[in-house]
Amino acid sequence: MIHPHTRLVAIDSVVGNGVVATRRIPRGTITWVLDELDRPLTGTEMNAMPSCYDKLIDLWTFRDGRGHRVLCWDTGRNLNHSCEPNCGGSEFWFEVALRDIEPGEQLTNDYATLYMRPSEDFACRCGSPLCRGAASHEQVPIVVAAIQKQLQLALSELTLVPQPLSGLLRADWLERARELVASNLVAASVDAVVAVGE
Repeated sequence: MIHPHTRLVAIDSVVGNGVVATRRIPRGTITWVLDELDRPLTGTEMNAMPSCYDKLIDLWTFRDGRGHRVLCWDTGRNLNHSCEPNCGGSEFWFEVALRDIEPGEQLTNDYATLYMRPSEDFACRCGSPLCRGAASHEQVPIVVAAIQKQLQLALSELTLVPQPLSGLLRADWLERARELVASNLVAASVDAVVAVGE
């Protein structure tokens, strides 16, 4: 589920739609959580589907850390790529604001952090001063390492900002966040959010 202070808007004829903030969303705010209506699709499930679904799966899903393709039911599926994203952490099955997101600003993530495969590489036109010109499976290790640094800072602020989506978090996801982010400060913040979400 996408953060409640967002809305879907038309970006342009190439990108299509995107999700923008309707209010300021501070760094450390949970911006998206995998919820009961989102549908993870296993490789077996996708292979059993008629080929007419292939383009839709490619367009409307992302790959998670278990090798599943996740179909988001709400506008969260419209988060666009940026080489300088303001959201990250999908490996935890939730994302947080990596920096403050201002009203009217698009919520974005770096698609190279979404377990890209060679067939998913694309030319980028995100417009960021840090634009790499392409999102590629070859960039994954470098991009993930860069996002992890920002993610550590953002996760350290989980308990300092309002969390309207905390009730959707599962303790095992937060445990995974503790394992992936090697920082005592971050682990303590994640523990506190577990308590809030219970």
